[in-house]
Amino acid sequence: MKIVKHYPDELKLKLVRHYLDSDEGYKKTAERFNVPYAAMVMRWVRKFIGESTTQPGMSKPAKKEKPIDPGDAETMAKRIQELEQALENERLRSQAMSTMIDVAERDLKISIRKKSGAKRSGK
Repeated sequence: MKIVKHYPDELKLKLVRHYLDSDEGYKKTAERFNVPYAAMVMRWVRKFIGESTTQPGMSKPAKKEKPIDPGDAETMAKRIQELEQALENERLRSQAMSTMIDVAERDLKISIRKKSGAKRSGK
């Protein structure tokens, strides 16, 4: 029988933030937070930054929002909380993409970001 350990979302979010803010990989981050598998870290990063597991690098399509009754204070408070969480997830996703580009530019020595300045005709 397999024992399944559940981790609180606060720990997962802390782990994802550490992964995004540091140059450590999945394995090193898993070791730092005493998580048995690097794949768990990868899954949590994808969960919090919204990457699709079927198409790496592509974000999930936004869910259609249900119309809400603006008069209900409890509904509005819940909606605000959902939007704040979505904003935090998007911020983490953006930071992950930026980190990925930085690592690619540094390690692979390829230019990815658009450079500012005048355009040149390439003949």
